Amino acid sequence: MSDLKDKVIITVAPTGSIPTRKDTPYLPITPEEVAQETKRSYDAGASVVHLHARNPDTGEPTSDLKIFQRYLEQIKKLCPIITQITTGGGATTLGLTPQERLKAVEELRPDSASLNAGSMNFGRKIFPNPPDVMEAFAKRMKELEVKPEFEIYDVSMINNVSQWIIKAGLADLPYRFSLVMGVMGGIPASLRNLAILIDDLPEGSTWQVVGIGRHQLTLGACAVSAGGGLRVGFEDNIYVKRGVLAKSNADLVSAAVKIVEAMGKEVANTKEAKKIIGVKGM
Repeated sequence: MSDLKDKVIITVAPTGSIPTRKDTPYLPITPEEVAQETKRSYDAGASVVHLHARNPDTGEPTSDLKIFQRYLEQIKKLCPIITQITTGGGATTLGLTPQERLKAVEELRPDSASLNAGSMNFGRKIFPNPPDVMEAFAKRMKELEVKPEFEIYDVSMINNVSQWIIKAGLADLPYRFSLVMGVMGGIPASLRNLAILIDDLPEGSTWQVVGIGRHQLTLGACAVSAGGGLRVGFEDNIYVKRGVLAKSNADLVSAAVKIVEAMGKEVANTKEAKKIIGVKGM
């Protein structure tokens, strides 16, 4: 992968489960809007899209399989971006059973899926991810050839992945990690904490940082300088700069592209990103 060492993967998370149209009128809600936002983000430089489903009538988060299916169908018509479905359920749908959280992945088989690497306080709620659930998710994703992306909210979760998944042979190289920083209940967003997380990653890992709110682009720049990638989008941040709403997820992708290029690196295209991440079906 030596020819890919200076290639940087940009992921876009266009909806998430927390922002509403009251927060930003530019939030995509319907499958058509999500697909168009994904296409704009792909054209701007994103090679991966991380998807949460929204009820197209109310805008509320949902785990409806049919909505995820419409997302994937319409996105695939517009661009070849790598598709990733959440198995977390989202901050407002934490009561889902593990079976409900995994259903869209099993039925629709996206390129990738998130795999939350431990239980935690998520704000004022409990987000349960015990070892048996982590193992079951990893085993099923391996069977389906869906690439797991391990969502890390604290240092201990990296050890969870090593102990419960990697040592059990439930994941294939290269391992893929998202270092989520700034969630209330998780690791605070700081350069020192980012360095600790990076240093703890198992050999053979690729990674990106997910900075929440105002940390999205600043920590993203730190990640790029340290050899990682970054996730941007309305799921984690709705501002392109202090007090200025991004009018599209593509605005945030464009800002990420500028960071990558200013550091003398290149943005990975979809084909390159698949090789770096280890997505099947190239």
